[in-house]
Amino acid sequence: MALIDPEHLFVQADAFLLQIDRGSLRQADLRRAFSNAYYGLFHAILTAAADEMVGRRVRGSPIWTLAYRSISHQRLRILCEQIDKNNLKQKIRSCEPTGGFDVHMQTIARAVVELQDRRHAADYDPSLSFLQTDARAAL
Repeated sequence: MALIDPEHLFVQADAFLLQIDRGSLRQADLRRAFSNAYYGLFHAILTAAADEMVGRRVRGSPIWTLAYRSISHQRLRILCEQIDKNNLKQKIRSCEPTGGFDVHMQTIARAVVELQDRRHAADYDPSLSFLQTDARAAL
C-alpha cells in the first residue's frame, strides 16, 4: 500500500529550506515548504483518525481508506477553530473528552488553522513574499 507518510512531506519541506541555506533563495521553495508543512500535518491527522476509527492493522482496506478520505480540509478547519477557541458547537461538545481538549490538542488545532492560512497564501497570493524564517517556523 502506498500510504502518504507525513514525515516525508516534512523532510521534503526541510530539503527546500536547506537549498535556501546554500544561497538559492527562491520563493517557489519557500511556498512549497509552507504547503508541505500543512499537508504533512493534514495527512498525519487523517492517518491517526483512520487508525483510531478502523484500526491500524487494516490500513489500506476499503473501510480504512473511506475513513481516511472522509475528512475534508474545510471540516477539519471548522473543528480546529472550535477547539482552539474553546467554543465547541453542541454537536461536537458531546464528543469532548472529560475536562476538555488538552493543551496538546489545542496546539495541533491552532497549527492546522495557521498552516492552512499560510498554505493558501503561499499557493494563491502572488503579491506576497515569504521569508526563510517564517517557513522554518511553520515547519
